[in-house]
Amino acid sequence: MTFDDFLAERAQNANISSKSQLVTLFGDVMSVHGDWVWLGSLIEALEPLGYSERLVRTSVFRLVQDDWLQTRKVGRKSFYSFTDNAKKHYKKAARRIYAGQFGAWDGRWLIVMPSYVQEPELSTFRRQLQWLGFSPLASGVYAHPSFDQQSLEETVQELELSEKVVIFTSNTLDDASAKVLKQLVMDKWNIKELEQDYQRFIDIYQPLVTLLKTSRLTDKQSFLLRLLLVHEYRRILLKDHELPQDMLPTPWAGFAAHKLVSQLYGLLANASTHYIKRALQNADGKLPEESTDFWVRFKYEHVQ
Repeated sequence: MTFDDFLAERAQNANISSKSQLVTLFGDVMSVHGDWVWLGSLIEALEPLGYSERLVRTSVFRLVQDDWLQTRKVGRKSFYSFTDNAKKHYKKAARRIYAGQFGAWDGRWLIVMPSYVQEPELSTFRRQLQWLGFSPLASGVYAHPSFDQQSLEETVQELELSEKVVIFTSNTLDDASAKVLKQLVMDKWNIKELEQDYQRFIDIYQPLVTLLKTSRLTDKQSFLLRLLLVHEYRRILLKDHELPQDMLPTPWAGFAAHKLVSQLYGLLANASTHYIKRALQNADGKLPEESTDFWVRFKYEHVQ
């Protein structure tokens, strides 16, 4: 298998929409390279993944309508950036995507009850809770053994629901209750299906570790592989509750997948940023150097 074979196979079989792939590109790339990018360079960059110029233009237009992207014109060229709302959403997503090793769990659960939230606010809040890893434990009760209370607090404030939501922490009283709760989580939260998704991801991307160490990629191939890697991992994370090890089957494929993404991202980092700074453009020409945030993703420093 060559890198071009892999790219062609994923472009055909991963079923990634142009709109969704653009969100990954703005989040993973533009968030650390000055935010703004010329549409023409986006079209050229995504063409090898099978996205036509017309499709990219249409997807960008729809993302503007959905308040994900903002646009500005300089002469005859159009430039795009995440909106402020999209940046807030991505900031919370980034804490999950690029997280380091999970800390020890103290046994506490974070409980959310949207007691006075009415439609359509409730639908929006539920989607936000899902992305943060919360799932219903009972009717009107959402739970998570959270490592990231900050993102929940930010979401409640952004949606102006502080006076409509009850948030508290709780522990099980004894080992028997803990076992029952673990079984409840396994049954209600589709843990087995999630594990299968992670294992498929590992089976697809694990061969790249050896290939990257034995074969030379072009800078553009590294960029495209990085986009696919982050996007496919992000898609699984959307369904993951990020439970502590005590609540999961042993071994847990999610931990192995996270380790694999971290390893591959480090191997792709230098070459992909070379392409980004050479090929993508903003109104001033080439994109600026990546911010320091990039080099500490996954809580370790890539070799620059």
